[in-house]
Amino acid sequence: MKNKMVLHADLRALAEAQSGVLSRAQLLGYGLTRRVIARFLADGIVDTLTPGIYRVGAGSAWLGRAWAGLLLGGESSVLGLETAGHLHGVIKDEPAEITVFTLDDHVNRLGWRFIRARRTGSGEPTRTGLESTVLDLCAGRDEDELAAVLADVISSRRTTAKRLLTELAGRRRQPSRRLLRDILGDVEIGAHSALERRFLVNVERAHGLPEAVRQARAGYRHRADAWYHEFGVLAELDSKLHHTGGAAFRDMARDNDHALVGLLTLRLGWGDVSGVAACRTALMVGQVLMSRGWEGPIQPCDHCRLAIG
Repeated sequence: MKNKMVLHADLRALAEAQSGVLSRAQLLGYGLTRRVIARFLADGIVDTLTPGIYRVGAGSAWLGRAWAGLLLGGESSVLGLETAGHLHGVIKDEPAEITVFTLDDHVNRLGWRFIRARRTGSGEPTRTGLESTVLDLCAGRDEDELAAVLADVISSRRTTAKRLLTELAGRRRQPSRRLLRDILGDVEIGAHSALERRFLVNVERAHGLPEAVRQARAGYRHRADAWYHEFGVLAELDSKLHHTGGAAFRDMARDNDHALVGLLTLRLGWGDVSGVAACRTALMVGQVLMSRGWEGPIQPCDHCRLAIG
C-alpha cells in the first residue's frame, strides 16, 4: 500500500498566501519532480487550474485566478484595469477576465489577458495603485462615463482630485487629458455624479446662471446637490425619474423640511440636462431665480434657438 504523499508545510503556507494556487515553477523550485507533481494530481492533492498553475485547497476562486495571472505573467507582472479596480473597491463585481500588465510576451488564454506594458504595483496580490488604476480605467470612455468614474472615487473619499491630477501630470500618454483635468476640477467643487456635472456644464455655465454651492447643508439639515443660497432655491439631481418606497418618502420629507425654512426645491433628471432640454431647464431655473431676486440675464447658448423653435 502506497503512503499518501503530502505537500511540504512551506508549500502549503505559500499556497495559502496565494489564495490556494501554486505554479509549476514554484513546485519545481521546492525540489519536487514532474513525477511527484503527477502523483499529487492523481491523488487529488492538487488539481490543474490552467496549464502550469495548480489549485490547492479551497481559497477564494476569483483571488486564486488573480494570483494565477501574476504567476503566469512572471516577475514583472502587475494586475491592472478592471482586476485592479475590483481589488481597490472601485468596481463592485468580480471581472470575468483577469488583466495582467507584464514586460514579457504572453499569449492570452481563456480567463486571462496579458498586456505588454510597464506598471508599478503594490499590495497583495500586486496591483496598480489606485490613482493609476482609475486613469487606466478612464481610457476609451465617453465624457459622462469619465465623470461617473471620477466622481465615484472622489465622493467616496478613496482618493482626491489633487492625487489624480498629480498622477495625470506624471504620465506621458493619457487619452482625453484636457477633459480629465476639466472634469476633475468640476468634481472637486462638488459635481459628484455625471448627472450633476451635466447640470453644472450644460445648464448653469452654458446659460450664465449663478453657480450654486454644491454638497452643502441647506436649511442646516440636509445636504443639497446644488444650493442657490442667496435666492433660497435648491436643485436636486436624481438619476431616476421617480424614486419609490422609502427613497420617495425621504425625498418628500427633505423637500418639506426645506419648505419650512423657505427653500424651494427643483428636482431634475437626465432628461432635463441634455441637448435642447438643458436650454429649457436653464430658462426655467433662471426664471425661478429671477422671481427670487436674481437680476439675470439668462444667456443663450448654441442650442437655445432649437429650444425656442
